[in-house]
Amino acid sequence: MNIGTIDAALETYVNERLAKGKEKASERFLAYVYLKHGSDEILDFLLKVGGLARCYIYCLKIVENPLKGQEMGWFAAMAAMGVYGSILMAVDESRSMGIFLLVGALVHAWSLLNMMVKKWRAIGVRISIYKEIVQIVEKELYR
Repeated sequence: MNIGTIDAALETYVNERLAKGKEKASERFLAYVYLKHGSDEILDFLLKVGGLARCYIYCLKIVENPLKGQEMGWFAAMAAMGVYGSILMAVDESRSMGIFLLVGALVHAWSLLNMMVKKWRAIGVRISIYKEIVQIVEKELYR
């Protein structure tokens, strides 16, 4: 059994969950599992789906932290540009350049923070959906 079918089952659930809700997604996921695999392969497939979902949860929890990654580097660069713009504003000859640097740094830092928050929320939603998949799999295995 390759990982493609397992990943397809996970993506089917995620797409249905985002579009139509938990109940419809659960029904479609279980229908996909029971139609795609014979009765002797269902337990093995469900175990692998649960294991891959747990792996995705672990990987996404690592990525979830917004204080890691390239975004923080860009934010630090924008902060440095803002400080430099503030220093330039103190000198009369370079006041206009300092204003432009400070405003540009503030605008880019704000948009970067908004992007980081959106990414953080999307990853959090994805983690909760994968946790739902693990619960569905465990419920089916112990039924």
